[in-house]
Amino acid sequence: MASLGRSLREHRHSLARRWLRRVRERLPDERRLDDADVLDSLHLFLDELTAALEADAPLGETGTSLAQTHGAQRLVLNLEIADIVREYGLLFEAWIEECTERGLGPFEPGEYARLVGLLSRGAAEAVREFASLRALELRRQAWEHFAFLAHEIRNPLQSALVASQLLRKGTSPERLAEVLERSLGRLSEAIDHALVDARLRGIDAGAALQSEPVDLRSLLGELVDQLLADAEGRQVSVVLDAPAPLPTVGDARVLKSALGNLVGNAVKFTHAGGKVTVRGRPGIVEIEDECGGLQPGQEKRIFQAFRQAGTDRSGFGLGLAIARQAIEAHSGTLAVRNLPGQGCIFVVTFAEGGAS
Repeated sequence: MASLGRSLREHRHSLARRWLRRVRERLPDERRLDDADVLDSLHLFLDELTAALEADAPLGETGTSLAQTHGAQRLVLNLEIADIVREYGLLFEAWIEECTERGLGPFEPGEYARLVGLLSRGAAEAVREFASLRALELRRQAWEHFAFLAHEIRNPLQSALVASQLLRKGTSPERLAEVLERSLGRLSEAIDHALVDARLRGIDAGAALQSEPVDLRSLLGELVDQLLADAEGRQVSVVLDAPAPLPTVGDARVLKSALGNLVGNAVKFTHAGGKVTVRGRPGIVEIEDECGGLQPGQEKRIFQAFRQAGTDRSGFGLGLAIARQAIEAHSGTLAVRNLPGQGCIFVVTFAEGGAS
């Protein structure tokens, strides 16, 4: 009677190609990945699997199972635990199909049982490694988030405390009033970002948006009015081009924070004498600035948390990341068009009907 382990070894390359086809058909999320990313260490895992079958030994007897490496790679590729489990099931299905088409076997029932047990063990080890590394990454992100937020709050708070001390000593209040106003504004912005971020994390955990009818034209008008004083101080003009009401459905506070961040950044990074244009059309909001444009490759990086692309390092590094998450929570998209030497256009596109 044929040996399952030896047959598996002889046909592992054909099995890998068959498995890849099944993954492409059954796991749509992985279609965007290169074949090399999907296959990663499958050939090495099949070698380990056949060795375990032939020696009647557990996976990874001489070291860390390659299934753990597979789980770690799937975390890097931003896949989910369910995808990992299905991949191992598809590997077994692909092997049965390989055996049927090639007329392989019959094999001892105990060998089939061993194969199923080893694949289940591999899936369990891959999932455990994936979950362990993801938990570590989430803790790292939480601490990084906390440290960054504390830093953003501490700096303007320290400036406000120094200004208040100088006021008590009789220093001229005009300049100190500006420092206090700017510091309190930054504190308010930091707290607003933290609150919106907390709400978005709740939505990710299953909470619902507080949806209500929202007129984006009116909301944009409020944001422009609130930023006029800051814009004038920076010698920047702000123009609102939204000729008609723009009704949608969504969480007004979250939308206001997201759009306010975009308009505020446009004002902050536009050069003196420049202009910020806020356009509103059905389903689309555009914020165009005159910042001079982004450096090559920064179009995607600026949406990552804790990153800033401008020379003014006082900006809140979570702002654009939270803005994109807020827009996506409303079934929309946020992208940037870079105009080198001129500026940027942030484009918000809302799906029909607003928040889902």
